[in-house]
Amino acid sequence: MDKLTNIIVKILTYLCIIAITVLAAIVFIQVVSRFFEVSLPATEELARLFIVWLTFLGASLAIHEKMHLGVRYFVSLASEKNQKIIDTFIYILTAVLLAILAFYGFKLSISAMSTASATLKVPMGIFYLAIPLSALFSIYFVIVNIINPHPEEQGEVNL
Repeated sequence: MDKLTNIIVKILTYLCIIAITVLAAIVFIQVVSRFFEVSLPATEELARLFIVWLTFLGASLAIHEKMHLGVRYFVSLASEKNQKIIDTFIYILTAVLLAILAFYGFKLSISAMSTASATLKVPMGIFYLAIPLSALFSIYFVIVNIINPHPEEQGEVNL
């Protein structure tokens, strides 16, 4: 499972690096083109596409790295055994909510494939597909965290 997790993390990391690099280039092109009073509407839509994908794929990576903010004050008052039970309950609840997000995200993506974006003319479902795919990756990482928790290795934020 660690090998598969490492492969998924590397793929998501590279996709995020590519997305942020392309996004930076697009924004740079937008700034330069506006300096010369040239409007490139496709760049705005393309930037939006990359920011959506970057946001959702980055959220999945944050779940893997345990970088999402968590308020653990009340949980830390419980015994260590009860803390593990509470953490497992929270992971299960998170996985259920992510499964709902994946289910309805796929429905939304499929229904939006027939609608084209305004300037790029790509199916809008490609924009929305980031939601269910990210939810599936996040579910996988939540399951990994339930099976093999390593809070000392990740950057968990405790308040």
